[in-house]
Amino acid sequence: MKRFNLFRSILVGLLAGIFLVPVSLPAARVAGDPGGHTNRGVKYAQKKEYDKAIEEFNKAIKLQPKDPKNYRNRAITYRLMDQPEKAKADFAKAIELSPETAKSRMDRARMLLRQKKPKDAVAELSQVLEAEPRNRAALRLRAYIYLQQGEWKMAIADYDVAINTIAEVDIEGRTRRAFAYRNLKQYDKALEDFDKVIEANPKDVEAYRRRVYVYRTMKENDKAIADLQTILKLKPDDKDAQEQLKALQKKTGGKKPKAAG
Repeated sequence: MKRFNLFRSILVGLLAGIFLVPVSLPAARVAGDPGGHTNRGVKYAQKKEYDKAIEEFNKAIKLQPKDPKNYRNRAITYRLMDQPEKAKADFAKAIELSPETAKSRMDRARMLLRQKKPKDAVAELSQVLEAEPRNRAALRLRAYIYLQQGEWKMAIADYDVAINTIAEVDIEGRTRRAFAYRNLKQYDKALEDFDKVIEANPKDVEAYRRRVYVYRTMKENDKAIADLQTILKLKPDDKDAQEQLKALQKKTGGKKPKAAG
């Protein structure tokens, strides 16, 4: 339920033009909106008055039948109303009117993913990336799908590009790439990513926990112990860290290195 509510909030954000995800839908712009129907539709959707929003988007489409944004707006609203078939038809129309528009293809890819059609979603995202090879949103979503399918090398290839599209540390991207490296048993590379994540956010308990897993796999028990001690400084009642630390200290003869970081 929590995940579903998050998805709904992302959809509303798309309508409002809020950058909750890397690709946004500039529906709230009055420019190119004769009659202001698009703008009113967005406001109704934000207030969860979806029927009224649909009425406004219908009027916008009547005035601008060849403007793909109106169909995308209505499609997103239909998704919020749990009417996937109508949403699918509108997304298809938006793509028909602007076949190379990244926004339309991204929307369709997300819908296909929700319909458990990952290969079709990848095909849509690949079309986006043919036109925009450094489209970070498309790269990250395709990489995520590859992770779900166990296509570790392909996921890494996409994250390699996506991570380098921004100056700051891509915490989510590096965490997921590290997971892929770990599954390929490329532990040194996984550690490099986890190190960067921890450097960017030294109070991230889960980042330390993920690094502990790699250290233990590599038999680097002293380093694992140090990270577990750091976790317990940040979160003293962490049961998992307590149990792991106890087991490792017993294994290493009670040696207690200083906590890292």
